[in-house]
Amino acid sequence: MPDFRLFLCGLSGLLALGASTALAAPQAPDTALARELAMTAGQYAPDTGLFEKGPLATRLRQELGARYATFLSNMEVAGPLQPAGDLLFITGNRQHEGGSRIAWLLTDRQGVNMTVGILDPGRLDLLTTGPTPLTKPADIRAMLENMGVVAPLCNPAQDLAPGRRLHWHARMGQDRTCIYRVGLHRGEQVTARLEPASSGLDMRVIDPHPATAMTGPVQSWYVPEDDLYLVQVTQRPQAKAAGPRAFSLSISARP
Repeated sequence: MPDFRLFLCGLSGLLALGASTALAAPQAPDTALARELAMTAGQYAPDTGLFEKGPLATRLRQELGARYATFLSNMEVAGPLQPAGDLLFITGNRQHEGGSRIAWLLTDRQGVNMTVGILDPGRLDLLTTGPTPLTKPADIRAMLENMGVVAPLCNPAQDLAPGRRLHWHARMGQDRTCIYRVGLHRGEQVTARLEPASSGLDMRVIDPHPATAMTGPVQSWYVPEDDLYLVQVTQRPQAKAAGPRAFSLSISARP
C-alpha cells in the first residue's frame, strides 16, 4: 500500500467525533490496479465490477473497513469513472438522498495518489493515499459546494479572492468537529489563523491534504491550482472534558 491517511469526522446524536489519522509505509505502484483503472475508464462501476472485485475493491474494502458498505450505498446512483487530465474520478449519492449522502473517488491513473470521500449527515470520512495532493475536478467541487450547512459542515462554500479575508466566530461543543469549505485560487499565498491559540482546539487542512504536515494555530501554504479546500477545527482529546470552547477562524489570501 502507498502512504495512507484516514480522517474521520463524525456526529452521533449531538456528539461529533474528532479526526484520526493512520499512516502506512509507501510501496511500489500497483501495476494491476493501474491496468484495472485503464480498462474501466469511461465505464460505469456496476458494468465492470469495479467496486466488487479486483485490486481497487480489495484496497478500499481493507482500508475503509465497516465504512466500505456505506461507500457502496453512497455510490448507489453514480456516474462513470471519468477522465480529468491525468486523473480519474467518480461521484455518487444514495438514491433520493443526493443532498445529504454522497461519495467520491479521485485517483491518478497509476492508483498511487488517491482520495476517497464519504459524507453523511454528521460524518465525513476521507481516505488519502500517496504523497501528492490531488486537485478536485469541477464536478467534485460542485458536489461539495452544493451541500447544505449540516454538521460536520459549518459554512456554505465561500470563495476567497486574492487580497480578501474570511472570518468566522463559533462555539465548539464537546466532541464537535467543524469543517469549513473555502474556494482558493491558483497562485494565492494563504494564511489560516485559529484564535485563541490556547483554546484547546486544533486546526488542520484535510483536503487537499498538504504535501507536508502542518500544525499549530497559524498555518500558511501556497495554492498550486484552483480548488475547494476543507479546513477542519476540532477539540484536542485532552480538552474534551472542559466543555464548549469559543473560537474564531480567519483565512486570508494574497497574490
